[in-house]
Amino acid sequence: MVAHSHSFLPQSMYSRVPECQVTTYYYVGFAYLMMRRYQDAIRVFANILLYIQRTKSMFQRTTYKYEMINKQNEQMHALLAIALTMYPMRIDESIHLQLREKYGDKMLRMQKGDPQVYEELFSYSCPKFLSPVVPNYDNMHPNYHKEPFLQQLKVFADEVQQQAQLSTIRSFLKLYTTMPVAKLAGFLDLTEQEFRIQLLVFKHKMKNLVWTSGISALDGEFQSASEVDFYIDKDMIHIADTKVARRYGDFFIRQIHKFEELNRTLKKMGQRP
Repeated sequence: MVAHSHSFLPQSMYSRVPECQVTTYYYVGFAYLMMRRYQDAIRVFANILLYIQRTKSMFQRTTYKYEMINKQNEQMHALLAIALTMYPMRIDESIHLQLREKYGDKMLRMQKGDPQVYEELFSYSCPKFLSPVVPNYDNMHPNYHKEPFLQQLKVFADEVQQQAQLSTIRSFLKLYTTMPVAKLAGFLDLTEQEFRIQLLVFKHKMKNLVWTSGISALDGEFQSASEVDFYIDKDMIHIADTKVARRYGDFFIRQIHKFEELNRTLKKMGQRP
């Protein structure tokens, strides 16, 4: 398995050929997404999309390379949109802006629990699947070649269904610090028992295995990067905002570097005879 042997270190053999690096990160990111390791999937997609953004001119010199990289670039944006909808967290500002331009409307619809948008983006961005089982050639139906894809789609759709209420619950939790469980359940048109079950689902789904160090990408520690956390004491739910204050300094430093680079380029152009 690629994810088992893949190393995220810069000296990795995958990084020596740019096209290989992009493809490897695409498959590793998708594997993380299907394993419900959303934080790792988001990190992998965001890192490689930044790399493509900075080296795009290098790929434009060769048509077939540019077409391949461009297609995977679009697919990874779609997968990143899915991952961020299911597991909101902060990413690089430039990637976030690109994502809003490409999939802003679709992300809003996914946040509202529209399964068709999830299916549409997954179908477009997932890799081609092969069945490891030899078919029965004596009794093979016409759509046999679609079975591996349909199986993966079903697994993904089941996960989406399990998380259908979480986005709404998250939006309500952000509004309060304490509230009776029964009252918050009423806002969501759920019984108190159903709401408690959904809160347990929220806790479970927001805690992921996250890669921290080591050679194998399958290693990791359980972490939660949710913007809200809570606990229940008797019939009251107590909510804490865990969101870290935004660091504006990094954004301005990046813009200053871009301006300086642009200024140097303009000076070089002005010096040409």
